[in-house]
Amino acid sequence: MAGFEQKGRFLAEFERQTTSCEILRLVPHRGAGCALPMLFRVHAYVDDQLLEAAAKTAKAAFARAIEWRVVGRLTDVSISDGTRRYSIAEFASVMAQAEIANTAASAEQKASAEGQS
Repeated sequence: MAGFEQKGRFLAEFERQTTSCEILRLVPHRGAGCALPMLFRVHAYVDDQLLEAAAKTAKAAFARAIEWRVVGRLTDVSISDGTRRYSIAEFASVMAQAEIANTAASAEQKASAEGQS
């Protein structure tokens, strides 16, 4: 596969993604079968100590991250999906784009189902 280079785990965690190719795996398509459960982790630092919490849904992870950042005033709050780590703003953008993609896919499925009837 030309064009891909392998990087160490440390550098890959903090690298900003330039394309949205990994967005769709965060939110399963509605009606597309059974999705595997995904565990999201929220990370923050308190006095140089890592604080971590797990959430079963992206919505719960986002709520926890916002709570820690706004109410707890914690620093370096991030959300991880097991593959990469997102800032709160990045995660919100990724989830919005995934929701738009899911809505478009649902509309296409509905249109094709009506066309077959």
